[in-house]
Amino acid sequence: MSKAPVFSFSPGQISGLAESVIKELEEKLRVLANIPGPRRNFRNTMLAFEHAVSGFGEAVQIPIALAYVSNNEDLRKAAQELELRIGQYSVDLFTREDLFSALSEYAARGEKLDIVDARLLEKTLLDFKRNGLGLEPRARNRVKKLMKELIGIELKFSQNLREVNDALEVSEEELKGLPEDFRARLKKTPAGKYLVTMNYPDYLPFMDTADNGDARRRLERMFNNRCVPANIELMETALAMRRKISKLLGYPSFADYVLADRMAASSENVFSFLERTRLKLKKKGRKELRGLLKLKGGMEKDVHAWEWRYYTNLLRKTKYSIDHEKIKEYFPLETVVKGMFEVFGEVFGARFASAPLETWHKDVRAYEVKNTDGSVAAYFYFDLFPREGKYKHAACFGLRHGRELEDGSYERPAAAIVANFPAPSGENRALLKFDDVVTLFHEFGHVTHNIFTRAKYGKFSGTSVSRDFVEVPSKMLENWAYDPAVLRRISGHYMNPSEKLPEKLIKKLIDAKNMDSGLGYLRQIFLSVLDLRYHTARGKVDTTRVYGKLRKKISLIALSPENYPQANFGHLMGGYEAGYYSYLWSEVIAMDLFGAFEAAGIMNPGMGAKYRELILAPGRSYDEAEQVGKFLGRPAAEDAFLKSIGVV
Repeated sequence: MSKAPVFSFSPGQISGLAESVIKELEEKLRVLANIPGPRRNFRNTMLAFEHAVSGFGEAVQIPIALAYVSNNEDLRKAAQELELRIGQYSVDLFTREDLFSALSEYAARGEKLDIVDARLLEKTLLDFKRNGLGLEPRARNRVKKLMKELIGIELKFSQNLREVNDALEVSEEELKGLPEDFRARLKKTPAGKYLVTMNYPDYLPFMDTADNGDARRRLERMFNNRCVPANIELMETALAMRRKISKLLGYPSFADYVLADRMAASSENVFSFLERTRLKLKKKGRKELRGLLKLKGGMEKDVHAWEWRYYTNLLRKTKYSIDHEKIKEYFPLETVVKGMFEVFGEVFGARFASAPLETWHKDVRAYEVKNTDGSVAAYFYFDLFPREGKYKHAACFGLRHGRELEDGSYERPAAAIVANFPAPSGENRALLKFDDVVTLFHEFGHVTHNIFTRAKYGKFSGTSVSRDFVEVPSKMLENWAYDPAVLRRISGHYMNPSEKLPEKLIKKLIDAKNMDSGLGYLRQIFLSVLDLRYHTARGKVDTTRVYGKLRKKISLIALSPENYPQANFGHLMGGYEAGYYSYLWSEVIAMDLFGAFEAAGIMNPGMGAKYRELILAPGRSYDEAEQVGKFLGRPAAEDAFLKSIGVV
């Protein structure tokens, strides 16, 4: 069994890493490519390639992650350069004729393989074909060149967002409506103004609760205009390059190129799914919008984008008497984490034990994930608070894939939750809003996918599934945050831990769950359609015009003037291009799966073991739809999702 991961890299070590790991991999690949045809078999060709590539990926996975979490600027820069170098080399790797020929030569022998080995061969060959192998040399080289250039553009887009340090100056009066602990942690200017940053722990509470509408409008504009115009130019360049790549590879659009290897299969299927769902949500969304307008009062006919969150929050307070600033007093971070570990430990038959492991920052917490027999199954890390140069959102970082090693042992997987929750300040405790709790459960769902994997191959391990299936475990676990028994276990007032979230507040939270589901999901559909429109366009895309045109039509709330939010739509430059629909697609599947837990009891360890075995453990070793069918006893359907959001 493998040891815990190591994070103690210097900038110099990372700078020299690409050369050494590429050299080592090249030697293994040289041996593989030169095996005489008659001597080829699964072990010395397909398996040798998989072990070599997975080992290569593992050698750089953590150093690249440090680009997003290290507090050393020089190290982040070296890691960013490593990520670019490795990304571009990977394009080279999967456009090599000698390797494709070796694998194809072995495949042509028609050796009978078990289902997982056969799938490994099929998906590996597909990777080469999707990178241009099979095209004539000139077209193949063009695809390769475009893909390498595209990686640099995408990484620059993300780097620009990470390095943002803009802040809005607001007066004491403009902070009216915000809680005292929010004000207490804000930095001040020499002139006595307060600085509200673009980090989510500042931005979201301000947009939710600041009474001053003009201050919210100014903050929204600053937030949406991060990295303008640089990131708009980068995105539009990337869209043009993706369009050229798909054309060279013979696909009608980049979306269809991406979706050919996803559950959805084609852009036509996704557009149909989104429109079908939009029509079912439209009536509820319009009703919710009328409610916000009524609350707003006056003669205005529109709820502006900078008003939506504020009036939705106000409606929660008035209609449901929900004050999220008050509720967060019952969710101290430590209490939530302890309760979450207990809940999911019970469901999945595991224990999360704090461990003195090496980490990348003093604020990071490390854990060993232990099986019921006490053996260590995986490693897990929390990096929860904002700091300069750190990744700005919340995400699960897969740090090491679980896989079977050449000596027959199993590599213990490792994963981290990287988030930006409000940090403790002075005497103020770290308190989570209920939305933060849901986010924590969501990301922990991704963690379960990583740490409970038993996939034989790194290529299929953990979250290495179809992009439109990867959100299933995360959306699944969000449901536990709305269960009364779970809310009692993860809550405790920060002044008196034995005082649980009151029953009347638990009921109100659950009752209010679908209060704005119409507008909320219409916004999600808008972003999904926007993504697909960007990636199915036949010619040059004016991202601002398309954004503005679709925003009001689908989400029912217009884009604010002189706002350019596509410049910080990082999903489209970080792995979810032509794939943003995956969140909704996955949620439909997740709600169907959760129905089985509801029927058996959501804390039922037998159901947890079945879910762990059929959904989490295989990764992509088998077809995802078939595994869902095995778990449910039938194909997935949309009814449970629509019912869960109050539409039927």
